[in-house]
This record gives sequence, structure tokens and C-alpha cells, in this order.
Amino acid sequence: MAETHFDDWVAQRYERLWPELFEPAAADPVVELLADLADGGPAPELGTGRIALPLSRRGVEVHGVELSPAMVGRLRAQPGADAVGVTVGDFARTPDHLGVEEYGDLAGQVAVPHHYWVVDGELRTFSSPHRYVWPAELDLMARLAGLTPRDRWSDWHRTPFTGDSRAHVSVWAKPGDQLAGTQ
Repeated sequence: MAETHFDDWVAQRYERLWPELFEPAAADPVVELLADLADGGPAPELGTGRIALPLSRRGVEVHGVELSPAMVGRLRAQPGADAVGVTVGDFARTPDHLGVEEYGDLAGQVAVPHHYWVVDGELRTFSSPHRYVWPAELDLMARLAGLTPRDRWSDWHRTPFTGDSRAHVSVWAKPGDQLAGTQ
């Protein structure tokens, strides 16, 4: 498991070290948004309970993974903490998730994460190979397949694609085909 810097000393002083995080102006919007996003379902959150406890009081099922046993101790000392589920771990290794390995080929832009889980006493694995491509590479592959570019947006709302876009929705078509909704 990874090393934590949130040891007993930090956990005992957490609220005094970062008091601004506990101000209603900082915490309330986080609780509000997470409760809204949970929409009746569970929410992940942990630490000393700054967000987890108010979420739980709103009826949101909260379960979190926390690296620091000392932070979990601070959480558990507070009223209502028994309603918050806790797994001590580092997201790479928890009692059921043994780890993640990822092999990457930077030049080829290939990544293959491998996940290892224990489910009902049996080891389960999952691998998911990925190849990262630039929009220009997609355009070349489409052209080689006989397609022509029609549209590219930065999201599903047709926001214009720019050099600052972090995602894209691209549309290609066979030459001569008219696609509904394209520009």
C-alpha cells in the first residue's frame, strides 16, 4: 500500500492546519453538489468526515477509501460516523482489489491497465488496452477508410472545437452522403 503523509500528528491537527476547508462557504457547496450528483444513490467521500458526515446526515449512503488509518480514527470519533462505510486502502489495493499494473508504450501511445480483484474468494482480472490518438490521426484513418470529415465539436452540445478543447466529438461520412444534423 502507498505511504500516507496524513499520520497521527496531521490527523490530530487537520482542522487547525486547514481551517478554511471547514468553513461553511467551502464545505457546503461540496456537500450540495455531491448530494445532487448522488441523486439518491451512494457517494464516495472520506477523510475526517468534513464532507462525509454532512452527506450522510442528508441520507446519502457514503463509503470511502482512505489511505490514513489516523484520519479514519478522527472520523470514527465523531457522532454519526457509524453510518459511513470505510475501507482503508489506496485505491490501487483495497481488501478486494489487489492492485493495478499498467504497461505503457509512450512512443506508440498504448496503455494497458490490468486490474486484480478478489471476488467470492477467487482472483479476477480485467485488462483494457487503449491506444491514444490525435484528431488528425482519426481523420487519416477515416480518409483511408473512404470517409470524409463533416464536423468536429468539443462536446455533445456542439461547442466549437478549438486548440484548447480537451475532448472531441467527430463526424465522418461516405462522400456524397448527407447526414442529418451536421453542418
